[in-house]
Amino acid sequence: MKTSTIAILAILFTLQTHAQSGNTDTLYSKVLGETRRVRIYLPSSYGDTYFYPRRYPVVYLLDGEELFNPVSTIIRLLSEGRGPLDFPELIVVAIYNTDRIRDLTPTHVTHDLNPMADSASLSRTGGGEKFLSFIDRELMPHIDSLYRTAPYKIFMGHSLGGLTVINTFIHHTPMFNAYIATDPSMFWDEQKLLRQAKDILQEDKFAGKTLFLAIANNLRPGADTTAIMSDTSHELFSLHMRSIFSLRNTITAAYPQAPDRFIPFTGQLPAPEKLPANTKPSFRFSWKFYPDCDHGALPLPAYYDGLRYTFRYYPIYFPFPELFQPAWTADTLITTHFKIISRQMGYKVSPPETLINNIGYQMMGSRQFDRAAYYFMLNMTNYPNSFNVYDSMGDLLAERKETDTAIKCYQQALLIRENADTRVKMEKLRR
Repeated sequence: MKTSTIAILAILFTLQTHAQSGNTDTLYSKVLGETRRVRIYLPSSYGDTYFYPRRYPVVYLLDGEELFNPVSTIIRLLSEGRGPLDFPELIVVAIYNTDRIRDLTPTHVTHDLNPMADSASLSRTGGGEKFLSFIDRELMPHIDSLYRTAPYKIFMGHSLGGLTVINTFIHHTPMFNAYIATDPSMFWDEQKLLRQAKDILQEDKFAGKTLFLAIANNLRPGADTTAIMSDTSHELFSLHMRSIFSLRNTITAAYPQAPDRFIPFTGQLPAPEKLPANTKPSFRFSWKFYPDCDHGALPLPAYYDGLRYTFRYYPIYFPFPELFQPAWTADTLITTHFKIISRQMGYKVSPPETLINNIGYQMMGSRQFDRAAYYFMLNMTNYPNSFNVYDSMGDLLAERKETDTAIKCYQQALLIRENADTRVKMEKLRR
């Protein structure tokens, strides 16, 4: 399939306005004994029928009825507005609440510092483990059976949802690859989870995991983060903030490391084949205090930052004007970059077929036939079941007057999928 340079740039680097608004789904949970509702966001490319169907990492989002729209918008802007080399496209599964205080609390309590909590609601606390069992044993298999998911999952939650995220990270680490907790209620049950974390964080089980911790500014007027750590009161937000900062201190003590900052890939990082074989990437942790956001205002900026941090290894500073010049000699830069991405994500992540296909046609249009063949062959290797990769190689071979081989490529494309344009091109060469 041939496209113009203008069309290529439009496809790759502009915001696609036809993103889906979300599908509502329900499933009955035997674990919880009730019907649960979720809302699904699918990337705009999910419905593409020309290129080979892709698989996508999945975000599981708590408090879905409130946070689906802002989080799916952030993901759409990051992944579809900035291009395929900056951020991966993601599926979002937003979990709606039925009994929030039951599902998002890991332990049962009879008293709480929150003045809004009454005895009736407190009597229902402590259902967090059953809720996580529902996600693990029922919801995830359900989503995997219906959608083209990749084996990379992110868990996101705020407040009690953040507490659930941290509880999962500490006690059920393998469930997710990355965790984003915003202002988690670590004071819960007299800081029980915080105390547990101090011992569990010493265990060697967090390699390859990512955690982003966001902290809101819930200080009383005139107070600062230094003073609050010496406060011994049981005032709700004072204890809330002390507990979160204590969690941060516990993690950084267990995993001392330099600040993990966003650095675009330029081709100068060690190639993945030089890294130790069969070793997972190290545990990555980052935290951020938001002085201008209180508890309620935090989710929107924190989820944006958390997603960018989670995929900080993904962006590549790619000099596209230089790429198309005949003097360019670093065609392996893209494949090297995606090897690094694959190592971080724990499975093979290939460069998007659309991107490589368009680069190949650009090379072909400037008569850099050998380089075009490199990119078309790369797609054939990564997407052997796509009819397009053989159609594109057929176009290149026809341009090079290698008629017999071009016909064979078109035949292979048609064996995978009947396509009128491909058949016309093949018949024309047979005349």
